[in-house]
Amino acid sequence: MEKVSRYLLVFIAILTLAIILPRLYWMAFEKPVRKPFILYSCINDDFMIHRISEKTWEDTKGQQYTREEYEQKLPMMFLKQLLASGTMPDSVNGVKLDMRDIAREKSFFRLKANEIDAPAPALYPLFESQSGRSMLDLPDDFFRITWRIEFIDAATNMVLEEKSQLFSATLFQYGFSFPAKTISGLATPRKSVDEGYLIVDAKDQLFHLKMIKGKPYVKTINVPEGLKFKYISCVDFKNKDFYAYLFSDKNEIYILTQGDYQFIKWPVDGFEASNCDLKIYGDLFNYTVVIEAKDHIKAIALSSGYHVINTYSETWKLKEEQTEGKIFASLFPALVSMTSDDSKFIRFYFVPSKGWNWVLFNFVLVAFHFIWLYRRKAKLKNHLADLGIVAVSGIFGFIAVHVFPGSLN
Repeated sequence: MEKVSRYLLVFIAILTLAIILPRLYWMAFEKPVRKPFILYSCINDDFMIHRISEKTWEDTKGQQYTREEYEQKLPMMFLKQLLASGTMPDSVNGVKLDMRDIAREKSFFRLKANEIDAPAPALYPLFESQSGRSMLDLPDDFFRITWRIEFIDAATNMVLEEKSQLFSATLFQYGFSFPAKTISGLATPRKSVDEGYLIVDAKDQLFHLKMIKGKPYVKTINVPEGLKFKYISCVDFKNKDFYAYLFSDKNEIYILTQGDYQFIKWPVDGFEASNCDLKIYGDLFNYTVVIEAKDHIKAIALSSGYHVINTYSETWKLKEEQTEGKIFASLFPALVSMTSDDSKFIRFYFVPSKGWNWVLFNFVLVAFHFIWLYRRKAKLKNHLADLGIVAVSGIFGFIAVHVFPGSLN
């Protein structure tokens, strides 16, 4: 029993050290990469690059600009500053600029990798889409979709049977297969209008659900054969061109047009939803799609008709490929973390070190522990388990078996 208790303590110590020591190492030695801010210019038809750490502004050809010159190349982004300085152009590419048009077409969207692998809400509010009020009011009930759609009164926690049966029957009439796989919408009253939710059912069919005058509005959306969405992000842009960005299981990006429910695939390559961050800047003339990965950044300029105009990319070494990363891989066989940049779930993440350099260091530690036992005239056959622990877990096990030593007999 004493041995079992000791090895339990050793295991806990190894797990704790595998979390703490790598984190302390990277806190001391990591050199974070400051990613540049890249935006497409409608003035000189090139990408403008702001290198924040160096405080420089340039284009893809390496031409340097002052901050003021840089801002003048991006009038849609720095509108207020150019108006204040009196340098805002009256027209761009023959198009007369109207402040209302600029404001209507300006948009920004961001998707982080950890938003894909994240907990989903258990309950959602369904707003009244035509309340006649200038602002949306948060409803008194929330819904969930399991074997049917259920509305639950927030004050009493009771299921509202009449409303639940009405909406469930309507969904069933439109061919909805319970339960829902995905429920996507803007669950906040802080939006210009309410467009309800886009819902993927158990058969990967897509539906649009909202409430109008207390009654269900359901629209079956025809999805091209073989197309499946793993993530949907609804938007509330002023131009009301589309309902949402939709991301397929093949990492394709689609938009769903508002009103006629047409899918438009964006010609964007290189996006991996599981480990890339995505930013989309929209303006009167272009969209700039920026894909940020751990070892590169890629910018794609699209026209207002969603055609590729230009692309630009930069790469750098992963931290594992830098000197600090190679030393890390020689010292630690792996790291364990409770969090991940690619997920919002709290759980154990095991990341093995690249290469096998850590094996050599492990054997050095095994030899050191063997010599330590030999000098104390310990019975080696009683310590084979400790030697095995050190051989497998390296410095984590070495520290653990010395913090919780067994009998030398």
